[in-house]
Amino acid sequence: MKTRNNIFPGVFLLGLTGVMIGVLLESVTASLIAGVLGGIVGGFVGWIGGRRYLLIICLGVLGGAALGYLSGDRDILIIATGTGGAIAGFIGAQLELFLGKK
Repeated sequence: MKTRNNIFPGVFLLGLTGVMIGVLLESVTASLIAGVLGGIVGGFVGWIGGRRYLLIICLGVLGGAALGYLSGDRDILIIATGTGGAIAGFIGAQLELFLGKK
């Protein structure tokens, strides 16, 4: 049986991502809601053992944010960050399927 030691990093990483989205939108309410929802999703992904998956998503978010920041427009920064995370999520899912086979 798998150990469930990835739950707390998942809650932390995706919860922090949600909080940062709220900070970028300059809304305390959005920070709280997005942080809680991110924590729930991160806990679930961590529970099923997706540490590599979480790290791949974080790298995608950082890459998208870096490209969006270069544009100088806040709206493009938000869209690029989310898109980077989504694309990395798709790639991460495929890598988990490929690397998970033993």
